[in-house]
Amino acid sequence: MQPDLNNLKNKIKDNRDFIDRIAVGIPAFKGYVEKSENYDADSMIRGFIADKMLSLKKTLNTLAGDLVRKTKLDSVQDLESLSTLLEGILKKVQYADYGNSGSFSKIKFTDEDQNRLLEYDWRLISSFDEAAKLLSDIESGNISDNIDAMKAKLREFEKNFDDRKYVILEVI
Repeated sequence: MQPDLNNLKNKIKDNRDFIDRIAVGIPAFKGYVEKSENYDADSMIRGFIADKMLSLKKTLNTLAGDLVRKTKLDSVQDLESLSTLLEGILKKVQYADYGNSGSFSKIKFTDEDQNRLLEYDWRLISSFDEAAKLLSDIESGNISDNIDAMKAKLREFEKNFDDRKYVILEVI
């Protein structure tokens, strides 16, 4: 179950501290507070995806351990390569840029640009869930075919995640 993006933003607004509530009333500072909240929302979304990835990685490692104990070593290498792919994507998600613009930057990001990026990141959750669903097929025993399918889904997710830079630059 995925919560609503607007619900997430509203929760962040509801949790403003005393200083932020005062700052929102000051016209010059309102934008700073809202940009900070958008950054927090994006960070939470990417953290949510990263948590799902860590859970999937833990399950893959457990499954690989079970296969080693059952001496089915041919499938262990496939699971390890899948885990390595997942680790690389996890690092991208954890350390991805957010649509901020510096004070002296020629490119300025509006609230609309930031909202578009948040929505794009939000849609990535369901894209990752499609890859994670294949894990149940791998656990049921049909390993080699489903590992290939899961790798393909993870690479598709990675491509979509890499394309978020185009969302930031308004290409898509």
